[in-house]
Amino acid sequence: MVKMTSSITLEQQISELNLLIPSLKKCKNLEEKIDVLNQSPIVKEFFEDSNPINNELSQYTGISEYVIKAIIAINQGPIVFNSMNQSLSTNNLEQLIDQLLETEKFYDCLGGIIGYHANALNLIYKQTNPQSISFNQQCYKCPEGLNLNQKDNAEIHQAVRCGIEYLNTIFEMYPIGGAGDRLNLKDPVTNAPLPVAVLPFAGRTLLEGLIRDVQGREYLYFKLMGKQIVIPIVLMTSCEKDNHSHIINIFIENHWFGRPKDLYFFIKQPLVPVITQEGNWSLKEPFKLSLKPSGHGVIWKLAEEQGVFKQLEHIGKHECLIRQINNPIAGTNNSLLALMGVGCHEQKSFGFLSCERLNNSSEGIDVIIEKNEENKFSYCLTNIEYTDFKLYGINNSNSENETDFSSFPTNTNILFAHIPSIRDALKKCPIPGQLINMKSKVSYIEPDGHQSWINGGRLESTMQNIADYIVDQFPQKLNKKQLKSKLKTFLIYNNRSHTISPTKKLFNHGESPDSTPEQSFHDLLHNNYLLLRECGYELPDWKEFENALMNGPACIFLFHPALGPLYSIIKQKIKKGHFHSGSELQLEIAEAYIENFKLRGSFLVNAKSPLGQFDAQQCLQLGFESRCFLQDVTVVNQGINYKLSQDYWKNSPSRLEKVEIILNEGSEFFAQGIIIEGDHQFEIPAYHKLVLQGKGKKWKEEYSPIQNPSWKWNHSFNDQNEVVLSYIKS
Repeated sequence: MVKMTSSITLEQQISELNLLIPSLKKCKNLEEKIDVLNQSPIVKEFFEDSNPINNELSQYTGISEYVIKAIIAINQGPIVFNSMNQSLSTNNLEQLIDQLLETEKFYDCLGGIIGYHANALNLIYKQTNPQSISFNQQCYKCPEGLNLNQKDNAEIHQAVRCGIEYLNTIFEMYPIGGAGDRLNLKDPVTNAPLPVAVLPFAGRTLLEGLIRDVQGREYLYFKLMGKQIVIPIVLMTSCEKDNHSHIINIFIENHWFGRPKDLYFFIKQPLVPVITQEGNWSLKEPFKLSLKPSGHGVIWKLAEEQGVFKQLEHIGKHECLIRQINNPIAGTNNSLLALMGVGCHEQKSFGFLSCERLNNSSEGIDVIIEKNEENKFSYCLTNIEYTDFKLYGINNSNSENETDFSSFPTNTNILFAHIPSIRDALKKCPIPGQLINMKSKVSYIEPDGHQSWINGGRLESTMQNIADYIVDQFPQKLNKKQLKSKLKTFLIYNNRSHTISPTKKLFNHGESPDSTPEQSFHDLLHNNYLLLRECGYELPDWKEFENALMNGPACIFLFHPALGPLYSIIKQKIKKGHFHSGSELQLEIAEAYIENFKLRGSFLVNAKSPLGQFDAQQCLQLGFESRCFLQDVTVVNQGINYKLSQDYWKNSPSRLEKVEIILNEGSEFFAQGIIIEGDHQFEIPAYHKLVLQGKGKKWKEEYSPIQNPSWKWNHSFNDQNEVVLSYIKS
């Protein structure tokens, strides 16, 4: 009878694998590897059993034979190939072997299935025995970096300007294959589970929100440089919850958001085996492995192996911005432009956008690791995941002051990367930041056929920890100023409200709202509320989360990123006014002149093409934008029905009344010195202008065709590198 892993310790399992793996590494070909496995007592004993499955397994040859025997060699044969009380299905067995072949191929750099298993066991052992790890030769330092909170800072203005000017050299990467299990998303018709990318946040999917942020930056470049660019986008999807198909459908339904299809690059994240806390493989049912996404750290390996980096470098794209799909506020104000500006201008290899970290949160930290080795000092600015704090001797609530924040800043997964540096780092470690999180319950089918649920997880990896392999060495220790300027890696800071508010889980009354869509939307509205204050608006008192959840927000202000995206630009387009409590202003438009605007109720400006025109191929051509001019205008209506219980974060409120302006391609709306009362909808035909002509409550509609915009904003940089706008009347 084969001795199961449950009867031997993790140390013994690891010890046996440490003997097997070197033997396999010495092999020159597949045949030699199979010979090594054939000599294993575990493999021999398994095939001596008369179980019917063994006769079936013995028929396989080549790489299929190898992966079968690899599973047996790691002592998982009685679990993975367990046919007890089950009729043997050749189809199920074939599907199982196909899954094993995928794991073997993708993790070839670790030693395939056996290496994957060994790495997972080592991580489980370290988590349960942190005393076995020693970090005596290293210390941790808090990174120094540009702080975007400072007002009128010349270094910030310079960084943002560089970020804009370098936009034609960058591309963006999004890991969007997350399962989003804690959001419990379901298709309303089929009840099928949905991935996090389709979460309806602020009126559109999280995926569309990412694309809109890109459009906002491209539009700003167009207005300043007079040239249209299209930033390539790399998306890492997965098969989990049919994620890849859902993503493709969103793009098709939205005509690829007016962007050339060939500037999207799709790479598919592999699903990998789940392992229990005892080191056994999890199966959801006989012959069906429990599989989960491999973590976003594989994004680098996939992009390199599939030639994406090579293609992008061929068209002059050498740097990239990386952000995750579940953090919709990451594009707020100047954060991303400053990050790219510092990275490109100072020719850095890797960079982090960071902020304060809440004590006792499930967030990693950004830290400089200093090592003294052989009379040299090495420095690495990297991330330490919260699951590894014990290993590194870090206190989850570590703080020098008695505040809600940790001593080290949080890791937000908003990153800058220089691709040649990444490709060099991949040669040292193709799959960085390996970790295993055993907090979830997973299915375990024992050799006797009994199914139970125990803690388990899969071998994951983190994309930010590619920085572990970008190390600087110096003959002497560096001081704080040198740590900021001399490393190939860098970090910049912003306040937390402008940097991170993820949508990770469902909101439940009585539990913390952190990481819920409700909290994220509340934070978004608060950012926009404070922006309106800076624009000179009189506003109702702000409502804290619980009050807003029960009674509705103090007010709602939402806008297309191309309205800015810089706050300094929006403040030049929107000046002075008054919001009554519960009022709602939504500006789905880039070109707006709004001055002394008073609102009680709902006012919506919806441009069908906010940024320009679509050509015959449905690609967006910037210019001849829709626009809205409001001066000394008052709007009064009943607005949102706050008596109804509503999910405001979805931005589909029930309204009693509203004023809605629908702008077709190249159209304009103009109102000055009037009062608009009650429920109204104005739709302006393409290339027409609507003027509400009159004074006070007495006005009439006047439509006229236009060949060119009647006014525009001219964008330029001043001597302080700030973007300044000039109003030009045609």
